[in-house]
Amino acid sequence: MKSKALTTPVSSILLISSFTIIILATYNIAFSAVNVRSYRLNYAAAKHEMLALEDAIRSVSWSPKSSIIIKFHGYGGEFEVNPNGRRLIINVSDGSASAIIFNSTIGYVEYELPAADIGEVGWYLRGSSEPIVNQSFREAAQMYIRVNDDEQKIYLGYRPLVFSYTEDSDEGIINVIRILVINLNSSESIHSSGSFHVRIRCLNITGWTRRYSISGSLSSVNVKAIIDDNVGSVILPLLSEGDHTLVRLELLICNLKIERVIG
Repeated sequence: MKSKALTTPVSSILLISSFTIIILATYNIAFSAVNVRSYRLNYAAAKHEMLALEDAIRSVSWSPKSSIIIKFHGYGGEFEVNPNGRRLIINVSDGSASAIIFNSTIGYVEYELPAADIGEVGWYLRGSSEPIVNQSFREAAQMYIRVNDDEQKIYLGYRPLVFSYTEDSDEGIINVIRILVINLNSSESIHSSGSFHVRIRCLNITGWTRRYSISGSLSSVNVKAIIDDNVGSVILPLLSEGDHTLVRLELLICNLKIERVIG
């Protein structure tokens, strides 16, 4: 009888302990699932805010004196504007001669992503890996996810856009080569987290025009861009008349400023 009397409370204790372990395990799993969902929502929201920033930059680009203010809500990461980063070098070559026509930093923006178990490193939200394009203004942006300082970050920079066309003149057909650069190196150096406002202003458009009369027939010109050691080029066709080729090379730089404002 003593043995039976002792068995009942011991069994009860074991049963209660088992239920407690199950409840705690269920709670931990549920809590972990809520955290994962929260991280992923913040991750998606952070990407949306960077896309909105790029939309805002594009809306004022090439419109001097225009500006726009946008709000960052902050999703656990740090927002950074580095006006002294992202070096761009542009070289133009006709096969026999070449010249560097631009060599300067043009700045970039970076946003630290909230922690999430999503492997998207190398994924482009805007643009592609090519350092120079000859498509639309929208393609000038390069926004992608990279690892920097052991953190996943959204990196936004701009690459040159180049295109060509011909014009008739008294001298003959002129091949116009136009290169467009969006420059952020007039921006404030910003390191911020939480909720804040930034203003994007188009300060001005600067640049120059050079004319060339090249002896002989020339069929194309190569425009090469180097951005932080990433090299790419665009080959543009040329039209020649007789024994000479006329070229007008235009470089236009849109100078933007990103600054933090109180609001």
